[in-house]
Amino acid sequence: MKSSKFLFVLGAIFVLLVAGLGNQPVFAGRSQIWSPDEKVPGYLDDTFTPFVLADRNRTIHAFASQWVENKGRRRAIVYRQWTLRGGWTRPVDIILSPTDGDANFVWAYLDSSDVFHVIFTATQARRTAVYYSSAPAANADWAPAWSPPMLVGSDALGLNSGAIIGDERGNLVIIYSGNRDGSGIYSMYSEDSGKTWSLPSPIFLTYDTTLSAFSLRLARGSERRVSAAWNVVTNLGVDEALYFGSFDLGELKWSAPVELERRIDLPDYFGPSFPALVDNGREIVIVYNSANPFSGRPVNAGRPIQRVLISTNGGASWNEPLDPFPFHVGRSGEHTLVLDGNGNPHTLFVQRIESADENGNYSIIGGVWHSVFSNGAWTNPDRFVTTVPAHDVRAAVAQGNVLLAVWRQDPGLGSNGVWYSYLTLDVPELPVTPLASVAAPEHVSLFPTAFPELNTPEPSIPPNLLDDAPPSNLGGNPALPIIIGTVPVALILIGVILGYRFLANRREQDE
Repeated sequence: MKSSKFLFVLGAIFVLLVAGLGNQPVFAGRSQIWSPDEKVPGYLDDTFTPFVLADRNRTIHAFASQWVENKGRRRAIVYRQWTLRGGWTRPVDIILSPTDGDANFVWAYLDSSDVFHVIFTATQARRTAVYYSSAPAANADWAPAWSPPMLVGSDALGLNSGAIIGDERGNLVIIYSGNRDGSGIYSMYSEDSGKTWSLPSPIFLTYDTTLSAFSLRLARGSERRVSAAWNVVTNLGVDEALYFGSFDLGELKWSAPVELERRIDLPDYFGPSFPALVDNGREIVIVYNSANPFSGRPVNAGRPIQRVLISTNGGASWNEPLDPFPFHVGRSGEHTLVLDGNGNPHTLFVQRIESADENGNYSIIGGVWHSVFSNGAWTNPDRFVTTVPAHDVRAAVAQGNVLLAVWRQDPGLGSNGVWYSYLTLDVPELPVTPLASVAAPEHVSLFPTAFPELNTPEPSIPPNLLDDAPPSNLGGNPALPIIIGTVPVALILIGVILGYRFLANRREQDE
């Protein structure tokens, strides 16, 4: 009788343990080790670094412009996805230019209803215009799911520089580099999720035909605030100044632009260029490339370094520029800023550390560098050595804790396609929300890729990183792998109980 009660109690404890595990969040192990870089299959050698952004379903979406064959050689916008478990999907042609020219991708935004909003430029009769299209994210790889391209901005400069962003209420805003009423930045907005748009109006003018706005960036922080950053460059490619502006999504109004930094007018001094921008609601962070203004530092005065500006009051004021990486020098196109699941900014940039020993032997330590802004300070950058010299690095964070970086080879050294690596961060995974499902016809692309013989290989995930991958949604229960792991424990427990009962029965017989 006593043994039966003992068995019942232990069984109840085991059931409660399993039930409790079913309600607990499960987090993957964190490697903090970059995966070996690999070439992204399916992109052409001269494809520019794709634009990447993440949804809330462990997926990163990539957009790029690439040559296709459709009544002649022209560029189309191609789309694909990346997941930690599945790797890269095949690139699919989704949008062609409504003119006879090329569709040059500019920017994409994923709204809270899981709809992509894309802007691109197209040229006809030597005039460049900005076009807009949208599609449900669930059907983004199906060309007919995209709305017919709508002309939203005229007289673009052809710099392929612009951005789009919005909020949960259907408000959208676009900025682009244009020349409609003079060289500068033009903006238009929509209050109905892109169905209709306002006319373009200037929000910043250079008042100089030799100056253009470039590297336009948008980021949304608080419910209504949109932050913008850009630099001004001469027609000879000299970077002159860095600016900031903000847009109120409620009042649909831009603030007056603020100059944040201007090039020091001395020979061989670089100016501010390629701003990267994030806004986590607490602080606005801008990382950009500019000249070292100080002498007596590891990097000579005037040489390009990474600088940082931070505002804690929505851009009303800014701290003095920081130089958090004093040993790093150089410029290699775009760099990037992304937020992890805790709202911490991560920057990735391509630079080098130069040194010489007492014998005059010169050495370079190069690569892609990664640093995190946390608790008011930047971490010492970790270094990733790439297979090809990297240029124009971009990144996105899936589910708050998987950082994917993509880049192309330095164009001055040739063309070798797009490359990627990823890092699993020591940050809890954010809750998974599947994309809103949309009924769609059978998956067919109206504009099949020009290279159908390319087959996407199975992703080669290093064995030491497989254990660090986020758990799959087995049976819809994130704790199921742990529950399965308790089975051996349960068998041992049952064996102990049976042994106990066997010994108890022997003692009763002996008595």
